[in-house]
Amino acid sequence: MSHTSDEADRVARLRELLVLDSAPEPVFDSIVKLASEVCGVPIALVSLVDSERQWFKANVGLPGVNETPREIAFCAHAIADDAVFEVADATQDARFSSNPLVTDQPDIRFYAGAPLILAGGERVGTLCVIDRQARRLDASQKSILQSLAKIATEALLARRELIERATSVRHSYEQALADSESRYRAIVEEQAELVSLAQADGTLVFVNAAYARHFGQLPEQMHGRNLFEFIDMQDHSAVRAQIDHVMRSCQSQSNENRMAAADGSIRWVAWTNGVQRDGQGGALLHSVGRDITDRRLAEQALRTSQAGMARTGRIAGVGGWQLDLATDALVWSDETRRIHDVGPDFKPTLDTAVSFYAPDVRATIENAVRRAMADGTPWDLELPLVTASGRQIWVRAQGEVEFDKGAPVRLAGAFQDISERRHMQQRMADNERFVRQVTDALPLRIAYLDKQLRYQFVNRAHCERFGRPREEILGHTLVELTGRGNDALVLDRVQVALGGEAQHFEMVEGSGDAARRFESQLIPDFADDASVRGLYSIGIDITQRSASERALRERTATLRSVTEAIPASVAVVGRDQCYRFVNTAFERWAGARRDQIIGRSLSQVMSATDFERSLPWIERALAGESVQFERGYERRGSASHIAVSYIPLWMDDGTVDGFVGVLQDISQHKREEVRLLQLAQRDALTGLLNRAGFEQQMAYAVTSGEGNALALLYIDLDHFKPVNDQFGHPAGDQVLQQFAQRVTALVRPSDAVARLGGDEFAILLIGMRDDAKAHAVAQKVIGAAAEPFEVDGKLLRIGASVGVAMGLDAIAGWPDLVARADARLYEAKNAGRGRIAGVSA
Repeated sequence: MSHTSDEADRVARLRELLVLDSAPEPVFDSIVKLASEVCGVPIALVSLVDSERQWFKANVGLPGVNETPREIAFCAHAIADDAVFEVADATQDARFSSNPLVTDQPDIRFYAGAPLILAGGERVGTLCVIDRQARRLDASQKSILQSLAKIATEALLARRELIERATSVRHSYEQALADSESRYRAIVEEQAELVSLAQADGTLVFVNAAYARHFGQLPEQMHGRNLFEFIDMQDHSAVRAQIDHVMRSCQSQSNENRMAAADGSIRWVAWTNGVQRDGQGGALLHSVGRDITDRRLAEQALRTSQAGMARTGRIAGVGGWQLDLATDALVWSDETRRIHDVGPDFKPTLDTAVSFYAPDVRATIENAVRRAMADGTPWDLELPLVTASGRQIWVRAQGEVEFDKGAPVRLAGAFQDISERRHMQQRMADNERFVRQVTDALPLRIAYLDKQLRYQFVNRAHCERFGRPREEILGHTLVELTGRGNDALVLDRVQVALGGEAQHFEMVEGSGDAARRFESQLIPDFADDASVRGLYSIGIDITQRSASERALRERTATLRSVTEAIPASVAVVGRDQCYRFVNTAFERWAGARRDQIIGRSLSQVMSATDFERSLPWIERALAGESVQFERGYERRGSASHIAVSYIPLWMDDGTVDGFVGVLQDISQHKREEVRLLQLAQRDALTGLLNRAGFEQQMAYAVTSGEGNALALLYIDLDHFKPVNDQFGHPAGDQVLQQFAQRVTALVRPSDAVARLGGDEFAILLIGMRDDAKAHAVAQKVIGAAAEPFEVDGKLLRIGASVGVAMGLDAIAGWPDLVARADARLYEAKNAGRGRIAGVSA
């Protein structure tokens, strides 16, 4: 048979179904709804392909569209084969890239259609799913789509059979009609979905068993009752508006709302509402519902989990990213955007992401990505980066490749700002160089040995001792360097020191005229678990007393020069807790001259509070322990944060004669930490969210699906300027702080309160749909402002005006909500202050 005759037979079988141009029917609406949900796409259709058009028996996602010309129909291709016909990206497919359904509305990118196959093999149409984004179905989704297509085909055949029976047996018309209605009712009654028929005002005229069971009733008990009795009050207005639209337009619509279940709990139900005619031609609301509470709870849990991960990312300073290699779509987390100094509207690409790196390291990250895609090697790099605002930072960039059947499909990784750690490492390296420079300048042998007695650090004097450069000494033992070890006395001292007891002794090196006497110290280095992990070795040449004294003077002068040259404050304190030496930096910190400090006790120079807090550390240092701590000090009204080290001064007999105190001013670092934290999202005066934090909170509420249930209160304090003018800004600041505390106590923890600047405040009420409740909160705010404020024994009075905006425009977004609340505030102010505008009680 020719292709032409095959097509003619196919069209003939289609028209024999008696379905073209028929009204919507719940069974087919349910099938497309289920197909849309299973495949995760916004559009699903039961499409029947006639000779010159494709006509939609059921439609979800394309309201108002009933048919399209066959020459542009995707389904005309899908009926060419029994398998699922799939187009992953229509813009990349030569058959469809110029198709008006792709280049214009509805902007088709993805299509998958399972043919509706009759018993004779005729493919009369498809059950198809459509998305506006490129994608692919997995094997499970394809299988379910084919199963649903078979159900749709059976429904078409059953429908034709009912029609044929109803028209072919005229003499048994009444019985056939009764049987048909009985079968139809049985189908409806046995459905798990909730099915009802209601008048336009909501009066129920029919419910199936599943509907009645959901509310703990029998079907006959619900007839005559109003469906709004079972709908949660928060959703009444939205459901009323949709029912009115469906009854007026006769077009099916879907919605989700809350219902009171039989046990009194609130359950979420997804409804498909359409119009059905009764025997007299009157319009009835036909509703098919399915309980989706578990899905809603899962979605909420997912949002909570995602919010928790985002919050964890912000706290830890770690961002994430993901690149889909099929679409080149790059996604950045909020923290990654923050690190790059870009806003939520910035759309990153692979090229722009690489462009943020310093030019001389871009090849490094590009090579890492290429290697990962070639052999799966992940990367972990520390690289310089310039943010969108021009900040030069260091980042840790990590990534790996996800493969599918041996081919790379996705890149994902983490992103972290490590500038502070890099700076700290640089400071540590600088400190190490400083220590090396200081120790190299000392006429002492200073070394550090691990438990195997291998040198890990030596100063210049040790290099001169062995006549070798430092790199040839480190990692070796004395025996390896000289071919001989220490004598028995020294070895005994070493073992005692490794046991945890410091050793102070004299030893002789060489013999005859070349003999040299040294005063040596071995100081154990304790790990956190109190085990000894190594030894500090200090040796002083005391061959000649005069030479020793001269060396001592030189050492003292060197130390004084070093202490004067370094920015740290240095003081030497005797065992009697009196100052013996201070450098110039210490004089500046203490606010006193050297002659006013030396000879005086710690308790006389330090404040009583500082001395009491420092005494435990002082006692530990005088007991022979090197200690370090950080402390905040009050100096002439400004807080200074100091890093303090106390290092014991050992005498020849092993006693402690005092300690050296080294004070590093880290105030700027601490202030910067606090400043950055405060500037991020909090108002420094009141502790409330600042404008940036408040806007981020609004944006989050919108993305979390709360946009339809938001109320925004804009608040301006009345008569606040006279408070500043008459009592001064400090008094005004106290009033602002007290008002912030009162307002915070009025709202729920889930709501957001902010000081936007000056005497302007805002409250974002989340989950608020009731004007009266929003008005009640606004009234409480006015009452809180009207209560007198006690400042320095005076009772100060002000007031407040409030502008309220409800609900979010899906297109204009939260900035429109802000603009409306601000406009209502001006209305309230112009109406005489102390007023509320925007909602009524």
